[in-house]
Amino acid sequence: MKKIILITFIISSIYASEYSDWLASQNQSFTTYKKTLDDEFSDMLKKQWKEYKTINAPSAFKKEKPKVLPKIKEVVKIPKKDLIKSVKIKPKQIVKKIIKKPKIIVKKTSIKYGYSSFTTKFYGQEIKIQYDNKFKFNLYNINKKSISKTWQILGKSDYKNLIKQIVGYSKDYGLNDWAKYKLIYNIGLNIYDDKNKSNLFTWFILTKMKYNTKVGYNDNNVYLLANVKEKLYQVSFFTLENKRFSILSPTGKVSSVGSIYTYPSTYPGSNTKLSFDMNNKAILINSNIKYRKLEFKYNNKMHKITTKYSKDLIDFYKSFPQSEYNLYYNSKKSTLVNNTLLVELKALLNDKTELEAVNMILRFVQTSFKYKTDQDQFNYEKVFFPEETLYYEFSDCEDRSIMFSYIIKNLLGLNVVAVKYKDHMSAAVEFSSKISGDSFIYKNNRYTMTDPTYINANVGMTMPQYKNSNFTIIK
Repeated sequence: MKKIILITFIISSIYASEYSDWLASQNQSFTTYKKTLDDEFSDMLKKQWKEYKTINAPSAFKKEKPKVLPKIKEVVKIPKKDLIKSVKIKPKQIVKKIIKKPKIIVKKTSIKYGYSSFTTKFYGQEIKIQYDNKFKFNLYNINKKSISKTWQILGKSDYKNLIKQIVGYSKDYGLNDWAKYKLIYNIGLNIYDDKNKSNLFTWFILTKMKYNTKVGYNDNNVYLLANVKEKLYQVSFFTLENKRFSILSPTGKVSSVGSIYTYPSTYPGSNTKLSFDMNNKAILINSNIKYRKLEFKYNNKMHKITTKYSKDLIDFYKSFPQSEYNLYYNSKKSTLVNNTLLVELKALLNDKTELEAVNMILRFVQTSFKYKTDQDQFNYEKVFFPEETLYYEFSDCEDRSIMFSYIIKNLLGLNVVAVKYKDHMSAAVEFSSKISGDSFIYKNNRYTMTDPTYINANVGMTMPQYKNSNFTIIK
C-alpha cells in the first residue's frame, strides 16, 4: 500500500513539474509574442507615414445667435380651460444623498528599485503615482524614426503597473474617457515636463489600453489623434478609412494645424473609440463645493433658491470640447444639484398641475440667469452642462434649454425634446392634456413649445421671429 502511495506521489510530482515547465514556456511564448508584436509595430512606424490635411470643425450653429432677445413686458395669464384640463403633477421622489469622498486606498509601499514617484493634483483630487524609470526617453528630433524609437523604449517599461494605477483612479472618481485622457496627459507632464513627450506617452498608454489612437507631427510639434465616438466641434480632424481622427489637446480646442504626418495602420487590438459620454454617472470630483443664490418671480410672488455646485467639476468642463448636443441633454443627475436645486424647486410645486409646474420652471430658467452669447462671453461656442449654468454669470439659449430639460426630466418625469433652429435653441414638452399655443407632433405624440430664453413667455409661446421657421429635434 505504501509503495502504491509513493509511486502515485512520484507520478504526480513528475506531472506537476511538467505542467510548470509547460506553463513557463507558454508565458515565455506570450512574452515573446508581445515583444514581436511591439517590434513589428515599431518597424512599421519607421516606414508607413503619410501626409494628411486636417479640417477644423466649425460651430454647430449655421448663423450667429441673437444678441438681443424679445421680452414679454406684461405676463399673460394661462387660459383657465387649459388649467382645468391639466392633471395634477406627481413630482419624482427626491432623496438627499450624502456626498461621500471615494475611498481610495493608497498602499504605503516602498519605491521599487528603478522606480520614481510623485504626487499631483487632478481637479482638486490628490493623485499619487509610481512609475518605471524606463519611461524616460530623449527626443532630439521629431520624425518617424524618433517616434518609432520612443515606442520601443516605452514598450520595455513596466507600463502595466502604471495602467493599473490609472484604471484604479478612473474607477474611484468615475472618470469618463476624456477625464482619463486628461489624467494620463497630466501624469506625462509630471514625468517629462514637455508637451511633445507627454503626447507620445499618452498615445502609448491609451493605445495599450485598447483605444484607437495615433500620433502625428509637423515641424516641431507632436499631436495626439483619437478616433472619437462623438462628433467634436472647433477641433481639427482628418478622415482615414472612413474613420474620423480628432486632434486632442488638454484645452479641448485645436485650431487649424494644416497638414500632419501620421501612419495609416492600427496597433493590433486597439480599436476602441474614445468617448465623451459620462458613463451614466456623475464624475466624483467634489472637493471644492460652492453656493449660488437665485431668485425669480412667478404670479407676483418672489421665490429664492440656494443651490450648490462643484468648482472642480466646472474647471474640468472648461476643457470639454463642444460635442453633440444629446451628450449634454443626457447628462446624468448631479448629487449636488439634486440635493439643492431640485429639492427646493420641488417644494414650490406642491398641488400644482403639469401646466402650472412646467410654466413655473420655465419662468425660473428664463429670469434667474442673465443672457449673453458664447461669442460675447468666451469668444467661442461653449455648451454648458447644467452645473455650468449655475456657475457662470451669463448663459445663452442652448444652456437654458439643457437646464430646463434637466429639471423637467429629473423632477417632473415628463418627456422633453430640444428644438434647434439655425441660430437658436428652444424646447418642447409632452403634456398629458392638449395645451393651447404652438405645438407639433413628434413620434405620434404632441409636444408643446416651451422656450427657456423667451423671457416671461408661457408654455405654448414661440419667439415671433421663429414662428414659421424650420427646426430639428434633439431627443
